[in-house]
Amino acid sequence: MRHPVRKVMGIALMGVIGALFALPMLAAGAQTIPGEEAPPTPDCVILSVAPNPVAQFPATITVTGTVSSDVHLTLYATTPPDTGTKVAIANQDVAAGNFSISGEITGVSDVSLGITFGNENAYTGACATPGGATVIRVESAEASKPAAALAFTGSSETPSYVLIGIAAIVVGAVLVVAARRRSQVS
Repeated sequence: MRHPVRKVMGIALMGVIGALFALPMLAAGAQTIPGEEAPPTPDCVILSVAPNPVAQFPATITVTGTVSSDVHLTLYATTPPDTGTKVAIANQDVAAGNFSISGEITGVSDVSLGITFGNENAYTGACATPGGATVIRVESAEASKPAAALAFTGSSETPSYVLIGIAAIVVGAVLVVAARRRSQVS
């Protein structure tokens, strides 16, 4: 009877020690100092990305828009799109009002514009179009051409080949069933 009591006491002791280590970490959490929270994110609106589509690559694109306060802009491109490899292609400090920032892309890209702002602290946000999109795809002019008709690869004999295939499967099934019945009869 001694050993089960020792096991229970050992487990209880380990629980108490674990709680002593976990409680200070849980109580600490994210502590904020009054008046030290991030300032409100400035309004940043992307009005255009030009040229879009692009005639040939590499190409210089220009993003224009407006911001409500002084910010640092970073123009990012993900080339090719949807790869997750976002690269900064331009940086610029801008004052409140209209802005224009240019960068070079080497192929079809997803373009986004990040902002950094704040007093002695760096806070970040993103610019968006009036529709709320934060990523704009810059296409190739070649990609926007209408597709040509595909070559016809079928033949007028295709239905007869399908019927021959179905007939072969049926004949094979009949032969398998017949062979099994014959082996059971013998």
